[in-house]
Amino acid sequence: MPERKLLIQSYKFPPVQVVGAQRLYHLCASAREWFDQVHVITTANRRLFPQDASLAIDDLPVYEVPTNDLRTWLLRRGRVGAYLTKEDQQFFDFPALRHLYHSFPFVRYFGDGGYGYIRRSYRQAVRLVREEGITHILTSYRPWSDHLVAHRLKRRFPHLVWIADFRDFPVDPVRQDVWWPAHQRLMMRRLLRRVDVLTTVSDGVARHFAPYHDRVVVVRNGLPALPGGFPSAPADVRFTISYTGSIYPHLQSADLLLGCLRELLNAGQINPVHLELRYAGKDSEVWHGWLRRHGLSHLNRDYGLLPLREAQALQRASQLNLLLSWSAPGYGGIMTAKLAHYLASGRPIITVLAGPADPELSRLIEQTGAGFVYPTAEPQSGEQLANFILDAYRSWAFSGALPWQTSPTALQPYTWPAQMDHLWQVLAPDAVSAEMNF
Repeated sequence: MPERKLLIQSYKFPPVQVVGAQRLYHLCASAREWFDQVHVITTANRRLFPQDASLAIDDLPVYEVPTNDLRTWLLRRGRVGAYLTKEDQQFFDFPALRHLYHSFPFVRYFGDGGYGYIRRSYRQAVRLVREEGITHILTSYRPWSDHLVAHRLKRRFPHLVWIADFRDFPVDPVRQDVWWPAHQRLMMRRLLRRVDVLTTVSDGVARHFAPYHDRVVVVRNGLPALPGGFPSAPADVRFTISYTGSIYPHLQSADLLLGCLRELLNAGQINPVHLELRYAGKDSEVWHGWLRRHGLSHLNRDYGLLPLREAQALQRASQLNLLLSWSAPGYGGIMTAKLAHYLASGRPIITVLAGPADPELSRLIEQTGAGFVYPTAEPQSGEQLANFILDAYRSWAFSGALPWQTSPTALQPYTWPAQMDHLWQVLAPDAVSAEMNF
C-alpha cells in the first residue's frame, strides 16, 4: 500500500503556549499513529513565544519559515509572548481595527503570519509535496493564513486530501468581530470549495458550516485522560472555586456566581475566612474587576499564566471549577479546550452560561455527572446555583473535602483517542482515493 504522508501547516504549532496548540498537539500525536510520516511547517517566531514543555513533540520534522508580522514587530520591541500585552492591545481598542485584523482582504497582509509567511510556507510545502510525496494536509483556524496556504497548495496539487479544522465559526453572529460579514462569508465559501473534510469542535458550530460544506465532521476537544473510577475529594483548608484560562468579557460573565456568593456571605451562610476564589490565566485585570464589582477582591488568589500541567493540577485540587460560556437563540455548542480539562479533573463543574439553555453543553456536563449548567436567561438559575454552592460548602465544612465522582464510562466517547479514531475512519476512503490519484 502506498504511504500516507501528512503535512501540518500551523502558525501556532506546539509547544507554543496557546489554547489552539493543545488541539494541534493531540491531532499531531494521533496522526503519527495513522500516517507513515508527519511533517510540519510553522513560523520561525514560535521559539520566541512562551513554551509549554508538556506540549512538546519529539522526533518530528519541523520546517520554520521567516515571518514578519505584527507579532514580529512586537517581539522587536522587546515584548515576548504569544498573547498581546495590555499596552499592545490599546492599538486595537477601536472595534474597527480589531475587526480588520480578522477580515478579508486584510488577513492576507496584516493577520497572523502575513503575506510573507503565506508565500514562504507555500514554497516550502510545494517542495515537500514533490520530494516527500505528501498525500494529506491539515490546517487549523485561527489564523486564516494557514488555510490560505493549503488552498493555494490544493489548487496546484488536486490529489491532496485537505483537512480544514475550525475551532470557531469565522463569521460568528454573536461575536460579530469581522468587517463586511457578507464578503467574509463569500471568501469563506470560495476557500472551502477545495476542502475535502471540514472538522470542528461541536454540533452547534457544525450547524453554521453546513451551508458551506457537505462533509463536516465533529472532532471535539477531547479529554487528555479519564477521571478515576473512585470519588475525588482533595482536602483543603479553604473552600476553593477556580477559573483557569482566557476571559472574553463581552461574551462571558461571572455575575451570576459572584452575586450568589455575595448574598451567601451577607446572610452569614458562608464564612469569608473559608472562601478562596482562584484565577490562573492572562486576563487577571478582567477577573479582578469582576470581583471588585461584587466586593470580593479580598477573597482572590491570582496564579497568573500557568503551564498546562500546573493549570490542570490546580483544577484537580479545587473544590469547584468554574466554566463560563455563552449562547443565543439558535446558537450554542461553545466547547473550549478548558472544558475537556475540567472534565478530566474529576471535580464538579459549575457552568454560568450567558444566554438561554444549550442542550449540547448540558448533555456533556450533566449527563456525565460532571456538574451543572446555569443559563442566565432562566430565572431559577440564580436560586439553583446558590443552593448547590451552599450544599457543597456545607459538605466541605463537615470534612474538609467535597467528594465528587463523574462517570468515566459516560466520558469515554469524549476522550482524544475516541475523537481521533472517528476522524481517521472518515478519512479512510479519502486515503485510498488520494493514493490512486497521486
